[in-house]
Amino acid sequence: MMVISRQLICSICFILNAFYSYGQVSTTKLSDKPISLDSTVRFGKLKNGFTYYLKNNNDPKGEVIMKLIVKAGRFHEDEDQSEYAHLLEHVAIRDVEKYRDLVTLLTVQGIDHRARTGRLFTSYYLFVPNSNKEKLNLGLNVLEQWAGAIIIDSSRLDMHRGSIIGELRPNDAYSDWLYNKEGEIILRNTSFPSSDRNKSIEAIKNINIGRLKNFYHDWYRPDLQAAIVVGSFNLDSLENIIQHKFSKLTKPFKSRNPAKAIKKFEYQLSGENQYESIKDSLNTNWRLDVFSKRTNYEFRFRSIKDIYSSFLQNLYESIITKRKTEYERQYQPSFSKYSTRYATNGLASSQISIGFMSVELDQKSASIEDKIFEAVKADVIMHSNFTQQDLQEAKDRLKSTLVISSPSSKELSTEYENHFIYQNAAPSDSARKKLANLINKISLSELQKFANERRNLLENTDFIFVNVPKIHIPEGHKIEKIIEKAYNTPIVKYRSPSEKIYSIKSVVDHNTNPKMNIVENTVGVTTVTFGNNIKVLLKPTTPQSPYFKNRIEVLGFQPILFNQNTELYNKQLLAHNYASMAGTGWHNHFQIEQFKRDNDMQMNFRTDQENFLIDGNFNRKNINDFFKLLFQYIKAPEDDIQAFNYWQKKIKERFSPYGIKDGSNFFHDKIEKIWNPKSPSFNEKDINEISQRELLLAYKEHFSNFDNYTFIITGDFQSSELIHEIAPYLSGLPVFEREGEKIKKWGKRQERRNDTLRYKGIEQSFSALFLPVKIEPTIKNQVILDLVNKAFYERLVKILRLDCYAPGAGGHWISLKDSLYTFQINFNSALGNDGKMVSNSMDEIENLKDQGIDYDWLHSHIKYTTQKFKSQINSFGYFNFWPQFLKESLEQERDYEEYILKYPGILENFISVEDVNRAITDYIKREDLQNFLVLPE
Repeated sequence: MMVISRQLICSICFILNAFYSYGQVSTTKLSDKPISLDSTVRFGKLKNGFTYYLKNNNDPKGEVIMKLIVKAGRFHEDEDQSEYAHLLEHVAIRDVEKYRDLVTLLTVQGIDHRARTGRLFTSYYLFVPNSNKEKLNLGLNVLEQWAGAIIIDSSRLDMHRGSIIGELRPNDAYSDWLYNKEGEIILRNTSFPSSDRNKSIEAIKNINIGRLKNFYHDWYRPDLQAAIVVGSFNLDSLENIIQHKFSKLTKPFKSRNPAKAIKKFEYQLSGENQYESIKDSLNTNWRLDVFSKRTNYEFRFRSIKDIYSSFLQNLYESIITKRKTEYERQYQPSFSKYSTRYATNGLASSQISIGFMSVELDQKSASIEDKIFEAVKADVIMHSNFTQQDLQEAKDRLKSTLVISSPSSKELSTEYENHFIYQNAAPSDSARKKLANLINKISLSELQKFANERRNLLENTDFIFVNVPKIHIPEGHKIEKIIEKAYNTPIVKYRSPSEKIYSIKSVVDHNTNPKMNIVENTVGVTTVTFGNNIKVLLKPTTPQSPYFKNRIEVLGFQPILFNQNTELYNKQLLAHNYASMAGTGWHNHFQIEQFKRDNDMQMNFRTDQENFLIDGNFNRKNINDFFKLLFQYIKAPEDDIQAFNYWQKKIKERFSPYGIKDGSNFFHDKIEKIWNPKSPSFNEKDINEISQRELLLAYKEHFSNFDNYTFIITGDFQSSELIHEIAPYLSGLPVFEREGEKIKKWGKRQERRNDTLRYKGIEQSFSALFLPVKIEPTIKNQVILDLVNKAFYERLVKILRLDCYAPGAGGHWISLKDSLYTFQINFNSALGNDGKMVSNSMDEIENLKDQGIDYDWLHSHIKYTTQKFKSQINSFGYFNFWPQFLKESLEQERDYEEYILKYPGILENFISVEDVNRAITDYIKREDLQNFLVLPE
């Protein structure tokens, strides 16, 4: 479902009453006059040109968003300053006059900080939870430093140089290549400039510090800057402070005109189509990618006319997105991918709305034109015969987005940012509920006309054939004739290919009086053991925001056993995975996926290093549907050859050379296999060799036994109520003793090793280093190790950022039972540079051991860690502490109740500088270093 942006929500509100006299609104009658800024925003411009926006807002309570916006970005760079706007952003985040270690200072104060560089701007952001006078003053000081006190130090540019070059290196080289290759074609006839990554890399490798300083002095000036502060604070007091601080900023004697940069930002749609072909050496399938370019009315809106057009676009996209989702709910649709919004962030800075349709072509020239015809015909059907019901449903979705509770501080800050950069409207929020009156004016004929113009593939459309030999590619005029033929073919009424389901049939044999044992402990965890020995842990916590109210999360796990039969073991793994992509005997995969989307529900079947997992989340009111659906999967998988073929195709794509490769997850399975050959995974050979009949037999056997299953249920609920709702389901699960041994082995986790793994589709190296060590897992040691981790992270990340944008460092318990812990380092690197980075890491570890931490560091980190610990055990949001913590505690036989009760007291009262420094010396050991290097194949 398309959701309209918050800034757009507010923008229409200002003078809605002007429309109420119209029976049907015509865009030609709408005002082009810019809408005034919300009068409740404290807006000002100082004598030096510096701008500020201040807004009191108490949603969420106690939070403050602070931003410094500089109207200077990549388009302000001269030819010899490529990527310097980005470089200056990196410098500013770390190097300012007043704070020599700004990142650490903000982190220990619990202030989230980030920055981003666009084509016309650079944005610096501070998120201050639990704000107070001290934090607000710190935030304003940081904004002031970013505005006029950035230190450009030649001795520190190496770190920023390496970080940016690392950021410019794509983790997933294949996806990046395809996006850029097609992006160059898409932008070619728009007059919008495309970026040259090689030029950027060379410019950063050879930084001219003088020209970097020139960029800073030319563009970081008060008349191009704004401070935005939204949240809970005293407006008068804050305005006085801002006026005092930022009035000291001075403009250069001679100011450069930004008109050239703004001119670059303009684009044109010529109306011409483009026909191109490219070669893809990794994904060798023949296909056609179709990109339609249209004006994005949701990018820039200053007047009521702009906003009305954006409403039309939103309603159109809402209907098409719903229809294309329904259309894709079949095993062989006419197109493989479809979107009304392709890559709008990267291409032309979201000014162009790009439609995307990918058509898989058989490697037969005779069928190419037929495939194109069928895809275009499907596109026409989706765009045609909009009904009054379609329109009303889209309006209702739009209204439900508009008529919401008060906007958050983050949403408001984004509106004011876009008001400053693009002069977009940001009016009062008081009239939002009246939006329904305007939406009701949009007629079906008006929307259908908009859709007809939007779907016209005869103009502003690019057809990119991938891997198809040129001799087989139809010429441009032939493609246009195919499109015209599809347009002139009688249009059938649109019907969803898959019948929608509204409820889940119960297939559970209810046990009316299930036997259960209930125990509650002092940290609020209730443990229920049913008569079949299924164990359930329930831990309610407080939601962090209204979205998570009444949300429930379920995590079920069962230890994987190996009974010396490798073939059977692999079939069990495949069977468990099949549930994630199949349907059931009552509903197919696509019906279930739509039902889950409609009800904001998730359910997944997966494995970790030693368990079969079933996890998911849902709203409290849908608890019965969740468990009914789970039992449908258990009782009967979808027995359809198309479902089996679809599963095979999708899972094989994961092993393909063009499969997604990002971070360290894509190669971690291979590392697990080195540590433990029985670690759960499968390969393309296993998938190719199993038949549908074999898979279904393995599936039914696998889900016929829930021996040793534990379910952890967390979220917003009352345990006493929930127990009786889940009892009929979980108490009836079949359980009998399984044969085999647990697959987890730790023997290879403490042997020194140096392994190289190779993958296609990457153009750099990735490294994962592990430093395992034996440590007695007392609660005090666990507390100390959390602090050592922070010191380890801070030191290692600083040195690794010399060559990498986003390195990782930290530690975790491998096994509490076996007293086995490991520190870990992750980074990517230019080919051939990984050895130097490993050496630098080892040197920095020795520096950390020699220098240790001091009292000030410990005091601030204890305060920060205590606040974080108390917050995560008492509330949940996008991060939920309890499921994984309880699972690991049960697996490792940890007394989690004692841990929760004692952790904060030990942290605050019984940890000394000597304790942490001794642990740094004793526990970070290099003797058993395990170095895994990932290189291109």
